Amino acid sequence: MSIEEFPEIEAFQKLPRRVIVKGGISTINKDGHAELSGIVINNMGQPVKGLKVNLIIFDSREMPAHNASTVPDPARLAQGGISSFKIVAEGYKAPITNYYLYPSWQYDDSDWA
Repeated sequence: MSIEEFPEIEAFQKLPRRVIVKGGISTINKDGHAELSGIVINNMGQPVKGLKVNLIIFDSREMPAHNASTVPDPARLAQGGISSFKIVAEGYKAPITNYYLYPSWQYDDSDWA
């Protein structure tokens, strides 16, 4: 995905100071499982490591119906870095439409004195 696909984002200065996860369009893979691709942007002001993207899929009654997680590539980002991910929701056969994405991560303090 290119940054041009997100026209509401003009500069990193306008983004919130956090690790941002943005999902794209859901597809069904050749095995019949739902997939969701997207990007992760590090706007914390510090490098982060151990990134993981978590997905919760809700049913029609807004109840959690499925969850999945994946490690984006790369899993370590400098300030302003962007990585991509693809989550495969094994066992979930419908397109993913009502969902919540959130990241988990740690500060990368390997360069701190």
